[in-house]
Amino acid sequence: MAEPSSRKRLTRSVLSEQIKEQLMEDIFHKKYKAGDRIVESALARELGVSQASVREALRSLIAMGFLENEPFKGITVRSFTTQDLMEVITVRVALETLACQLAVKRITDEEIDQLEDIVNEMIQASEQGDIDKRIHLNILFHEKLVETSGNKLIVQLYKYMRFGTWSLLTGRLSNMDPIHISTRHRILLNALRSRDLEKITAAIRDHIESTSLPLGELLAKEKNSNHS
Repeated sequence: MAEPSSRKRLTRSVLSEQIKEQLMEDIFHKKYKAGDRIVESALARELGVSQASVREALRSLIAMGFLENEPFKGITVRSFTTQDLMEVITVRVALETLACQLAVKRITDEEIDQLEDIVNEMIQASEQGDIDKRIHLNILFHEKLVETSGNKLIVQLYKYMRFGTWSLLTGRLSNMDPIHISTRHRILLNALRSRDLEKITAAIRDHIESTSLPLGELLAKEKNSNHS
């Protein structure tokens, strides 16, 4: 296992989510590499948190495919490829597109205005250099967008897949201007206001694929460096 590093102690609010986010960043910044064991008790001591909180975070990461739990080996970091990312993008685009197909028939101007308020806050956070706030507002925007479908199963599937956590990674790894990333959400808003399903579908695909590119490029570089 990679050597532990000093980290700030995490607050107790949504603790398992914070631990999960920290671990995902550690994995992508190679603090933990493929095959490294993650020991629940050791991680809890390092972070100064309960084992129960760590256990919940690890279960979530196993479900997302970042970790695997094998008999006699315990929990280890699994190898993550560009293909894995492409599968995530494909499913996310499909779910958000389906949600909007349903939403376009029922979404109100008031709901679109509420989404626009989130985008405006996101832009403001970007201008102030508050990366964490911008990313969490981005997650809120997409969750609210999916909720406008009125389909509880789609909402449950979207949250189960933890697409918001992917946004945390892509948001922190992206070299794109944060103000530009935030402003691009207005393209989605304009498509929603048009009630034009073709425009909405194209806007969703372009938005998700373009903002996921930095993570894909990082994985491709890692693959090339490992084979050089």
